[in-house]
Amino acid sequence: MTVRKLAVFCLILSVFCLLPLICVLTPYAYFQVLDIILPNVQVGSVAVGGMSLQEATQRIDQFYNQRRRIQISDGMRVWYLAPVELGLLVDAPRTTQLAFDYGHGTDLIKNLIDLFQSFGKKHIVSPVTILDTNQAARRLQQLNEEVRQLPKPPTIFVESGQVKISEGEIGYEINLEETLHKMIANPQGIIETGELKLFLKPIPAPSVDIEEAATQLNTFIQRGEDLTAYDPITDEWLKLSISREIISRWIQADVVDQQVRLRLSEEQVKIDINTLGEGLGGNRDLDPDKVAPLIIRQIETGEKVFIRVNHKPTSYTVQQGDTMLKIAWKLGFPMWKILEANPGLDPDRLYAGQVLTIPSKDELLPLEVIPNKRILISISKQRLLVYENGKQIKKFVISTGIDRSPTQPGVFQILTHKANAYASVWDLYMPNFLGIYEAWPGFMNGIHGLPTLSNGTRLWANVLGRPASYGCIILDLPDSKFLYNWAENGVVVEILP
Repeated sequence: MTVRKLAVFCLILSVFCLLPLICVLTPYAYFQVLDIILPNVQVGSVAVGGMSLQEATQRIDQFYNQRRRIQISDGMRVWYLAPVELGLLVDAPRTTQLAFDYGHGTDLIKNLIDLFQSFGKKHIVSPVTILDTNQAARRLQQLNEEVRQLPKPPTIFVESGQVKISEGEIGYEINLEETLHKMIANPQGIIETGELKLFLKPIPAPSVDIEEAATQLNTFIQRGEDLTAYDPITDEWLKLSISREIISRWIQADVVDQQVRLRLSEEQVKIDINTLGEGLGGNRDLDPDKVAPLIIRQIETGEKVFIRVNHKPTSYTVQQGDTMLKIAWKLGFPMWKILEANPGLDPDRLYAGQVLTIPSKDELLPLEVIPNKRILISISKQRLLVYENGKQIKKFVISTGIDRSPTQPGVFQILTHKANAYASVWDLYMPNFLGIYEAWPGFMNGIHGLPTLSNGTRLWANVLGRPASYGCIILDLPDSKFLYNWAENGVVVEILP
C-alpha cells in the first residue's frame, strides 16, 4: 500500500471514529449553548421540553396561575376557583429553573446521560408552589358561609294536649383548621390535581327542654277553659267550649335559646271561631277578626278580655193581621229600620206569608258595650231598674210614650249625653237627656228628666207612673240626674213591652 493510500485510509478511519462523538456533542451543544430545556421535560402535566427559559416561564404561569381552576368540593356541591383566590401561586421562574437544571449541571458525564435519557422517557418536575395562608384562611371562611348548613332544631308540637318532640337534624360546616392544614402540607398536590376536598365537621342539633313548655301548655288550657262571651241582647254570659284538642290545634311552638316558647296562631284560631260561634245557638255567632286577638291575649297573658257575641240577620214571615207597627213592636226594631232592610216594601200592603228581612240586632248597639251595667225598662209596669255587676241598685218610677206615640220595645244602647236637649217639634227642654234610639231617622228618643216648655212650665210631674210622653222615658229630676251621671255611652238599655 502506498503512503498516499495509507493516509486516505487513516483519514477515513478517523472520520468514522469521530462521527459518533460528533453526533453526541452536536445536540448537547445545542441545548447547552442555547440554554434550551431538554426534551420530554414536564412541569406537572405541562410540557416545557425544547423551550427557552422565558418561553417555559410564560407557559407555566399561564397554565397554573391564570387558566387553572381548582375544583373544590364538600361532597355535595362543587365550586371552581382560581388558585390565587385560595392563596396558591406557582413560582414560574423558580419552577422553570428546576426544569432547566435537568441536564444542565456541572458534571459533563451526568449531563450527557440526562440528555440521552430525555429522548427516551419523560422527566417530571413538580411546580414550586407558594401558599399565602392568610388569604387561604379568608377564602375558606367566605366559602364556609355557603357550605354551612345549620342544624335543624327538634320539632316541637302539641298533640291531644301534650307537648311532644321529634329529633332535630345535625348541621355541618368546613373544618377550617384541618382543611388549611391539608393545604399547607401539600400545596403542590392541589395545584397539580386541580382538586381540593373540604374537610367538614358536624354542628350538633340543639337540645331542647320541654318541661317548661308542658307547664305553659297546661296554663293555656286552663285559661282557655275560663273563656266566656257576653250576649248584650239577652244579658247572658256564655261559656266558650274550648277543649284541649282545640287549643292543641291553635298552638305553635318556637325554640329560642334551647327553650320552647308556645304561642297561638291567629289564623288557626280564626278557623275555629266560626264553629265556636255556631255552638252558642240562638242565631248567634262570633266575629273571627275581632274575637281571635282577644282569645289569644287572654290565653297567652292571662289578661281578662271582653268578648262580645254577635247576632245574625233573620227573617220574619208576616202573619194574618200584622201591621208594620205590630211587627216592629214584636221584634223590637224601629219600623224604619225594617223598611230600610226591605227596599220597595209597601208597609200598607202586607200579606200573610210575606217574608221580611230583619237586620241584625247588633245594629241597635253600635258602640262598645259596657257589660257590668244595664238599664231595664218595663212599659207595662212603668218602672226603670238599674243594674250594676248583675245586682239591682236603683228602681225608678217613669212615664213612657202615649198610645199615639209609643215607646219602642227592644234592646238599645245609650248613644249620647246632652245636659238639656231641645225638641223643637213640641217646644220642650229635656234635662239630663240620654239618647238611646232613633224613632225615625234624625229623631232620637231617650231617657230624661221632667221636661219644661220654653216658658218655664214643667210638665208631667204629677203623672209619673203612667204613659205621658211622645216616646221618651221620663224620670223625676233627681233620678234623671243620677242616671245621667251613672250611665256612660255604651250602657245597654232593654225596653220590655
